[in-house]
Amino acid sequence: MLKLIFHYAKRYWWQIILMGIFTAISASINLELPQYTSKIINEGVALKNMSAIYEHGFTMLGIALLGGIFMVLSMALASRIAASMARDLRRDTFELIEQFSMNEFSKFSVASLITRTTNDAQQFQQTFNMTLRMGIYAPFVGIGAVINVFRISADMSWIVLACIMAILTIVAIVTIFAVPKFKIIQKNVDRLNMQTRQTITGLRVIRAFDNESVEEGKFAEVNRDISKVNLFIDRIMSLISPVMTMVSGFSMIAIVWLGAYLADKGSAGITNPTELMAYVGSQIGNIFALIQYVGQTTFAFMMLSMIFVFMPRMIVSLGRIKEVLDTDLSINDNDDADLVAVPTENSIEFKNVSFKYQDSEDSILSDINFKINSGETIAVIGGTGSGKSTIAKLIPRFYDVSEGQILIGGVDIRNIKQADLHNLIGYASQKSMLLSGTIRSNIAYGSNSGISDEQVVAALKIAQAWDFVNKLPKGISDHVAQGGRNFSGGQKQRLSIARAIAKNAPIMIFDDSFSALDFKTDAKLRAQLAKKTIGTTKFIVAQRVSSITHADNIIVLDGGRIAGIGKHEQLLKTNKIYQEIAKSQLSEDEIASSGAKAKMTPRTATSKPKKTGTKPKKGAK
Repeated sequence: MLKLIFHYAKRYWWQIILMGIFTAISASINLELPQYTSKIINEGVALKNMSAIYEHGFTMLGIALLGGIFMVLSMALASRIAASMARDLRRDTFELIEQFSMNEFSKFSVASLITRTTNDAQQFQQTFNMTLRMGIYAPFVGIGAVINVFRISADMSWIVLACIMAILTIVAIVTIFAVPKFKIIQKNVDRLNMQTRQTITGLRVIRAFDNESVEEGKFAEVNRDISKVNLFIDRIMSLISPVMTMVSGFSMIAIVWLGAYLADKGSAGITNPTELMAYVGSQIGNIFALIQYVGQTTFAFMMLSMIFVFMPRMIVSLGRIKEVLDTDLSINDNDDADLVAVPTENSIEFKNVSFKYQDSEDSILSDINFKINSGETIAVIGGTGSGKSTIAKLIPRFYDVSEGQILIGGVDIRNIKQADLHNLIGYASQKSMLLSGTIRSNIAYGSNSGISDEQVVAALKIAQAWDFVNKLPKGISDHVAQGGRNFSGGQKQRLSIARAIAKNAPIMIFDDSFSALDFKTDAKLRAQLAKKTIGTTKFIVAQRVSSITHADNIIVLDGGRIAGIGKHEQLLKTNKIYQEIAKSQLSEDEIASSGAKAKMTPRTATSKPKKTGTKPKKGAK
């Protein structure tokens, strides 16, 4: 943990040194103030010397003002350093999360990653700020005050030592009971964020099933757990201030009593009234100075105790962030990726590809072999869980293959820099995700070089989205809410497709992107896509046969294996699985129009015996 703190702190070493200097100056000045209080009483009040009172009083005010200035500068620098380090932590964590593959996301929940990036970083900032400010000031003042107490009166030093021991005992008790709860708090915050996120995102489903009370109960349970732990810690922490005040009060009473006793004892042999007054005055001045030093000692050790109490919480939060930062990425650029030229050919080839998820014994895909030539359209269809979307996710390296190779332009994609690979691909995901902003910013999102309004409109027209976008008050400048919640499912899907088209990449992947479209819109989109994207390699994952009849080749998946490859008409004739899918979706007329009705296995549910035209003979059995 110290290594991580040092890693980020060394970037601001000169600010930390400057803050330390300002803090030391401020502490030194504050240690001098009780001395001037003593001088005002001893040389001024006791001797009725007004010039001494003015001289020491104004000097004291000037010194106090100077100490305040240095303290403000020190606090400002400490706040700046802590905020900058927390900012760097958040940035590095966020940038690493951006590089996570699906494998890494399986280790952390989304809610936990949000908590670690925000709440945990904030906990670090607050505690580190306090540590910077008081970690130098408090020991400096505490040790200095103890030394001055010994210098003024060795007889009263035991009072200060007893005060310090009492404070340390309190800190130890608080640490023992409170520290184990800090990790529980952060875990409960994860649970609370997860439950809140789940409820908000699934609100329509919750309402549809009238289960608001169920989710309220789950939220109440997590909320109650957090409140319970926080209340326990607050009760423990609330003991510190009154106990510290009580310790300080008893210390001051002991100093006054012992000081009066020693003054009375020391003045027993003095008979001259003037000398007696001067002696008593000097003792009163020393008592006031001692009281101030005891107060400084109490304050210093109280601040140190707060650091020791909150430090474990900071360590817990920092440890959670470190877990993310120490995560090894399962998908990295090859060391020689910079030496590999970006493929100029947009063919895609799968060679003996198998894939299984981490910590899974069963393969999702097994021995997948096929090739898409440049400019061709290939589609994948199959039953639920057959591995269709997994194939689509392997091409942009959302996952890496377990066995085999995926080649683009004859180059293994693992040897291509991820940035270059992603620039080759326009991707429309299964779940249409729109970002907050405008329609234009969403459509132009994948174009690094920027695109014109005309190109945005052209992409919208191909995706059959221009009709509804053109009717909006601001057209392509109209607002898109977070997640695109101000658009219907079909509209979001068309906008997502338009974004992939606008990128003008040599390879386009449509991962079940047409499922929310009606048949008419689907047909128009496919026609425009084929017309406007000539030369582009298109990989389509589909649920509907009607969406892929135009494909150059169709891959039929069954249980993670290829059950057939061919054109629509060919598969209708030869592939039983494809026949079953087609029968479940297409009418007899649509199937017959493909010229393969006679070759297909008849459906038992609708098949009827043929009439022979003769009646059975009477008595026949």
